[in-house]
Amino acid sequence: MPRGAKAVPPSPDFAPVRMDDVEIGRPLPDLTPGATRDGTPFAASLCLVRLHGRPLGLVEVGLPAAGLAADALAAEIGAALGAEVDAHLRGDGLPASELSGAGIVSPGTPACIAAREELLADPPFISVVICTRNRPDSVRLTLRSILACRYPVDRWETIVVDNAAEADPSIAAAAAEADGEVPIVVVHEPEAGLSNARNRGLRAARGELVVFADDDVEVNAEWLAVLAAPFRQDERVGASSGLTLPGSLETPVERWTEGFGGRSRPLLVRRFDLAEPPPDNPLFPFTVGGLGAGRNMAFRRRLLERLGGFDPALGPGTIAHDGDDIEALLRVLLAGHVVVHDPAAIVWHAHPDDYRELEDRVWGYGVGLTACLTRAVIDRPSLLLDLARKLPRGLAFALSAKSEKNVGRQRDFPRPLVRREMFGMAYGPLAYARSRWQLRRRRARRLQSSGTHR
Repeated sequence: MPRGAKAVPPSPDFAPVRMDDVEIGRPLPDLTPGATRDGTPFAASLCLVRLHGRPLGLVEVGLPAAGLAADALAAEIGAALGAEVDAHLRGDGLPASELSGAGIVSPGTPACIAAREELLADPPFISVVICTRNRPDSVRLTLRSILACRYPVDRWETIVVDNAAEADPSIAAAAAEADGEVPIVVVHEPEAGLSNARNRGLRAARGELVVFADDDVEVNAEWLAVLAAPFRQDERVGASSGLTLPGSLETPVERWTEGFGGRSRPLLVRRFDLAEPPPDNPLFPFTVGGLGAGRNMAFRRRLLERLGGFDPALGPGTIAHDGDDIEALLRVLLAGHVVVHDPAAIVWHAHPDDYRELEDRVWGYGVGLTACLTRAVIDRPSLLLDLARKLPRGLAFALSAKSEKNVGRQRDFPRPLVRREMFGMAYGPLAYARSRWQLRRRRARRLQSSGTHR
């Protein structure tokens, strides 16, 4: 075993699963078996099922040695998601239709597609910000994916933030290689930390909306249009977010990462508004993970600037590890604006397949979650009473295997990871206090140095 490596806990039930994106508004594919990078045959396919581009649900189907024919795939999808298919067709004013391998053919343009095309006829100007550090190959793939979005080329720009201590020529080269008509600007932020990088991108942005993506994702073609739509539909919308799905589930660690993220929840549009708390979420607004994630979120630029951007005491690169993204979304919500989560804005994320990396991620999520809530209580002390009142139910949400947060975890999900997240959550408030103290010291040293050399 390499020095520093850590043994992966046993997973006797594991079999590799392939990801497939299945649009049922056209003929369905025959699923061939295929194999992982190391040659292990896939046991199943986890299909993201979409109709007219909108996700209806995730369906896992077995992959026999001979593959799965389109008609057999259609039968499995119909059995699992028949009600969701019918509901979508009703919403488009279309009659119910039995799903077959030929797909569902709609007469004319479905209402959901017509609404998307109407937005694209006169869309808001968008700035897409991608923050990276020493990962030119990864950011190249992300750029290629984003530049393939269906969005008028004169209505958006892309900003790549290089967050290395010294400007990395390979990042500029990766941006220069991107083939597209959309302007790409590379800016440098030497101050370490994802919050600092995001704030640098925010300062460089010119768009009415600013969209953030990580440097290890690929997006669907309608990603920008879906993230932009809620802002046109409602002036109170201050932020939007979308769905994260795994790029692959070839190893137990990748599968545990997906289970930790709780992706089994229904793929529904959710509107978060303090004035109308969701009736199915008694912990609102403290279940901040449901608001979205930094790899797939958008804001009204001027609103985010007015609220102070991202907290540099939070996020990767700080003692608090994480939480800068959900804290910004929460701050938008607490300021009286609406956050809309639409799973039709899809990013495919490269999950870690190293167990130590997953341990670090679980710890960082726990620390970042309560650090984020600590920041919220510091800003709004009135939240403390509500938080204390909901704490017992919040602990049950965090620990119960039946809660929405944990229901997606597999039977062999390592118990040490659960404990690690809990310890991280306990440490979060102290971590945030230490991070703020460290930030003040750095700023004081810079001011002192500036005064010395004046």
